[in-house]
Amino acid sequence: MSNQEESQNGGTIVGSNVKLTGVLKDINDIIIHGKVEGEIESQKSVVISENASAKGPITADQIIISGSVNGSVTAHTKFELLPGGNVSGSITTKDLVIQSGALFNGKCIMIAGNEKNIEVKPDKEISKENTKETNYELE
Repeated sequence: MSNQEESQNGGTIVGSNVKLTGVLKDINDIIIHGKVEGEIESQKSVVISENASAKGPITADQIIISGSVNGSVTAHTKFELLPGGNVSGSITTKDLVIQSGALFNGKCIMIAGNEKNIEVKPDKEISKENTKETNYELE
């Protein structure tokens, strides 16, 4: 895929009535309005919106959360937890922003600015059975 084709691709949006189970990976942005259970990975950004929830590890360049997350979070450049957002698990990032009104329960690892590769093992491994296919369910 050429760079021009990549820039025209808007990324992945999980709608508010969608429950996704499995692995969600995209080279572009991922926006979650519904529920995701499983690994989420983006080379750009992941946004968990106000009424959304995610259970499992999240890895991206930038992560913004105003919903609920249960699992390890790795933001290579910046992590933001907005008012009303809730994270239970570990956060690994270079730049951490937790705004007033947000909840964070877990551990935080701050990475020095010159480290390029961040590798964090999730708190719980996802079994291979859950990663073979993605199931969509409307609520």
